Amino acid sequence: MSWIERRAFAYSLHHPWFFRYVVRPQAYRKANGDQERVHDLALEALVEYEDALRAAAEKFDFPDLHVPFCGKKVSPFGTAAGLDKNGEALLPLSHIFGFIEWGTVVLHERKGNNRPRVAVDNKKEEIYNAQGFPHKGLAYALAKAQAYAAANGKADLITSVCGIPPSPDKIDVAYEELETLVRALEPYSSGFVWNPYSPNTDALKALRTPEHFHTSAELIRKIIGQKLLLVKMGPYETEMRETWLQQIAAWLEGRGDGIVAVNTYIVSRDHIPCRQWGYPSAGRSGTNLQAYRQRAICDARSIFPKIFIAAAGGINSGNEAWRAIEAGANVLEAYTPFTFHGFGILLDWARTIQKNLHKKGYRTLKEYQLSNFYIH
Repeated sequence: MSWIERRAFAYSLHHPWFFRYVVRPQAYRKANGDQERVHDLALEALVEYEDALRAAAEKFDFPDLHVPFCGKKVSPFGTAAGLDKNGEALLPLSHIFGFIEWGTVVLHERKGNNRPRVAVDNKKEEIYNAQGFPHKGLAYALAKAQAYAAANGKADLITSVCGIPPSPDKIDVAYEELETLVRALEPYSSGFVWNPYSPNTDALKALRTPEHFHTSAELIRKIIGQKLLLVKMGPYETEMRETWLQQIAAWLEGRGDGIVAVNTYIVSRDHIPCRQWGYPSAGRSGTNLQAYRQRAICDARSIFPKIFIAAAGGINSGNEAWRAIEAGANVLEAYTPFTFHGFGILLDWARTIQKNLHKKGYRTLKEYQLSNFYIH
């Protein structure tokens, strides 16, 4: 059956409908409906069928959409953290993405929260996740990053990291872990994302103050020099806007470059479509994040004109991709949309952005961004 699976995998790269209605259901049958096992199977398939991704690379490169990124001009499309937590499929992913945000890498191996901790709403294209940073630890991730470098991987690695305080009164532990992570992974990373906004790790709440944003940015900047430095921000309601903007201001004052907007939205257990659940809450991702993403991009771009913005959250169509670009995003990244539509959705992103650029009289995305947002 492997030759059939290989052909199906290759075909699904160019046809999102085939992924959605053939490949995806088959993966769920193979995993007996276990969502986390489906994810593992997907990573295994990426590695096993890397040749199919390599063969498709040219069709997933869009020269007129290339933007400046980490000193190069690349496709503006990347993976979001969580898609490849441990770096299992970095090389295969590098064939079709301009950059790879991987992780979140943590210092020590973590099992995460109790199961069940992942639920899927197929109708709404949403995922509820309460994993709580399950990870194989720095040593494992470092080996994967080193292997990627040795293989001359094409796409820039943007490493998502976070030190985890054991309690609110032990923030120093989080800083110590953060420094260890960044020093170890810096030689293999083109940039970093600090991720204090995971809704499923309660200890991280203590880090969400302007003071800790400023200190964390300064700490990382001293180690990485001029490399890209972003912070992953959570979605916010209108009444939290000032707090959210204060955190970003502190991050930029600490010499951070910008943000990833936005992370998942926290919901309580009674809002999760699952009878049993192993944690009091979950992060809800997918189409529900679209309005939050747009608000975040617009607010950040208007208040901080030179900020770097990686847009994430519910980019499940070409129209959503264009909305994010039009609002002022530098680049786009995703995870949840790929689980419903496969990587072929990138082709829809590209076609729609190209069509809208041409309508407005622009030849390239770089030209549009420079003209409208002073993005260099």
